[in-house]
Amino acid sequence: MTRNNHQPANPLRVISVCLDEGSLTGLQRELRSMTDAEFLVNLPQYLGVADAMGAQRMKDFYPDIVMLDFDQDRVRAAATAEHLEAVFKDRVAIFAVSSKSEPDLIISAMRSGCSEYLVKPPAKERLVQAFTKVAIRKQERERGKQRGKIITMLGAKGGAGVTTIAVHISTFLAKLRGGRILLIDQHPDLGDIALYLGIDKHLYHFYELVNNVERLDAKLVQGFVVQHASGIHVLASPDAFETGVSVSGPDVESTLEFLKTMYDYIVIDCAPGLSGLNLAAVQRSDEVWLVATPDVPSVRNLSRYLEHLTRFSYPVDSVRVLINRYSKRGEITREHMEKVLRKSVYMTVPNSYAEVMDAVNTGTPITPGTRSEFAATLRQWTDSLADNGAAVSVPAEKRRWTMLGL
Repeated sequence: MTRNNHQPANPLRVISVCLDEGSLTGLQRELRSMTDAEFLVNLPQYLGVADAMGAQRMKDFYPDIVMLDFDQDRVRAAATAEHLEAVFKDRVAIFAVSSKSEPDLIISAMRSGCSEYLVKPPAKERLVQAFTKVAIRKQERERGKQRGKIITMLGAKGGAGVTTIAVHISTFLAKLRGGRILLIDQHPDLGDIALYLGIDKHLYHFYELVNNVERLDAKLVQGFVVQHASGIHVLASPDAFETGVSVSGPDVESTLEFLKTMYDYIVIDCAPGLSGLNLAAVQRSDEVWLVATPDVPSVRNLSRYLEHLTRFSYPVDSVRVLINRYSKRGEITREHMEKVLRKSVYMTVPNSYAEVMDAVNTGTPITPGTRSEFAATLRQWTDSLADNGAAVSVPAEKRRWTMLGL
């Protein structure tokens, strides 16, 4: 939301209500430094159900954001917020502004219909963050498009094959289902997606897009992505160490929310772990796939991941367990893993090491038309994703396994 050469066609329209002189002057000063927001007017009176004229005047301005001062009269300010919410529904964002920051006052304001609570004087960074959220929601409405689906993939440990799975499910979706597919390499450095796809050079990486969250629009995104021959778009990771990646979780979330308005599927390849940036991706995901191999350390780590995600209140039904390099003749069977995890294994991918390594080394992903067990499994998975169907199953033989104390 900062001043730049990229001029938006439809800036955010901002109104304030009963804002004190000092705060009003500060707000107008900050908004003058933004090209994608404009200040319209400060209304000197609170509104209520009986104030039909005031409500009509508010409608005439057609605001995107109402900055509502709670310091003059908190009761009337809350009543105004409730009235505005009833009149505008979700078309207008109501921001409470106050010099007080006690938790009970914040909760009361939010319950009255305010989506943000800004403490006077609001820092510019806080304003930009709050305005960006509103801008993204506005762009979503204007596009009128169905929001896409985010699938985040996390490895139970390094070497589980997350990148291989992410690359192939993305390319299979593009080839078999069509639509707009975006593959994101969210590794902070030296991610392998570009390598696996045979992409020699890319001008920008994912975190550079995140750093431009205040400028997001379709044209900007198109300048950042690389289009692969398979039809997918790619946002690679930094291709060097110590690239100085410095972005916030909220900015990652806002970026992903915007990208959902442009793509039907977004597949995110994350580094192992539940760091702040990985958690930001998880928070915005429709599904989280935990990828593991059939060995004791992986199953142990899976248990820890599942426990940790539960702590963050992520919906348990949206977490999928995928076992990669699975062999029906292996010592650790699907049934044994499910018993230890107390959760169904949603999918198994066969151990096709030679086939996959050939694809990796040549930078040419396996195609849907390939006659192999790996390709057949990915085709079934693609259908299940597109149809929201049941789990993809590879039959497992029952074997005795004595290593249950993970």
